[in-house]
Amino acid sequence: RGESDCISVSCCGRGSQRKHLVLVVLIHAMFVRCFLRRVGGVAKNIRRPNNRYSTEGPQSVQRSQDVAVDNGNVVMDNGDVTVRDVPPELMPVVTGLTSKPRRIPYWYMYDKKGSEIYEEVVTTSKTYLNWRKELSVLQSHSDDIAAKTSSPVTLMELGSGASSKTRLVIRALLRRHGTLTFIPVDVSKDHIEEVGEQLERDYSSLTVQPFGGLYTEGIRHLSSLQEPRMLLFLGGSFGNIPLDEQLGMMKEIRTQLTARDRFVMGLDMNHNRESLLKAYGKQWTTNVKDNPISRLNKDFDGDMDAEKFELITDFVKNPKDGDTPSYVVGHWKSLEAHSANFRKLGLTLDFRSGEKFFFTDGPNWSCKWSLHQVRRLAERSGFAVEDYWTSEEADY
Repeated sequence: RGESDCISVSCCGRGSQRKHLVLVVLIHAMFVRCFLRRVGGVAKNIRRPNNRYSTEGPQSVQRSQDVAVDNGNVVMDNGDVTVRDVPPELMPVVTGLTSKPRRIPYWYMYDKKGSEIYEEVVTTSKTYLNWRKELSVLQSHSDDIAAKTSSPVTLMELGSGASSKTRLVIRALLRRHGTLTFIPVDVSKDHIEEVGEQLERDYSSLTVQPFGGLYTEGIRHLSSLQEPRMLLFLGGSFGNIPLDEQLGMMKEIRTQLTARDRFVMGLDMNHNRESLLKAYGKQWTTNVKDNPISRLNKDFDGDMDAEKFELITDFVKNPKDGDTPSYVVGHWKSLEAHSANFRKLGLTLDFRSGEKFFFTDGPNWSCKWSLHQVRRLAERSGFAVEDYWTSEEADY
């Protein structure tokens, strides 16, 4: 922690119109949060989505050789798995369970309980310091960020969670504009509704409109807002988007912004392998392993044993002058050969000793950027850096 340096970023649109991006080089946040509305329980084919940070659209997956199918709710149709009486929002989860390698969608870790566990880890950890460093940067530069906006302005945050650090930006905008509408976007709508009610009690001039949905749904919701907008994507959450989808997501955001809008991102710039492996170590076990396994058992009447898996992390370092950021990887490792039954699906999954089970949608759990890579990402998506602010160590 300590004083932070400041930087800025701008974005160019086609023709004479300029679009603006403010990149706040802050911390790494851990999780991409997504949400699908429940639509009934009819039979559905599960197809793997082309765009992994969205769970929209029909989905199918090839049957895993280690998936046992009985007379329950999973049937075979031309080699695809068809699931009956499973809510649409859970179909991507079944896709992951019946894939090779097996995985769960990243958003699945973030029900209300998962969001609360996450907040506890990031605010109290002695080795994961990103939350505190981001807080320090915002304490120093929230007024600088607010100064990028025109009045009136609507604030939207993707993956808002508890909005604990966002309060600094909210206060800065209220000082500048007097009143403010805040739209938090998160997978756990129950959680952000509670947070929103508390925010309105704390700030009488603030109106909160919680939006339970996918990142992509939140981004598209921007087009319905009439006032100038500031979009926040803090905590490094963008670094959880699969590497091959990051550019597309940036382009999607750009299409929703106009010259009067501002876009603020938080990106982790720490490349120290030793500190990263400590930061993403065993303290995350409850959040990224135990809670989602408990949720799998609850959703699908299962008996999967969290104690038979171990959280494994590593760090992949890429050249800082290239376009691809470095990143932390993570998976669960099966400690022994065993089986897990999901009675609601009629599935038995056989795990080999040492088998990997992934909780990320792409190879990356968390990306670590250089300033060169930030600038290249902005340029390739039609933005340009207008301002940026970093920690004193220039690693956030």
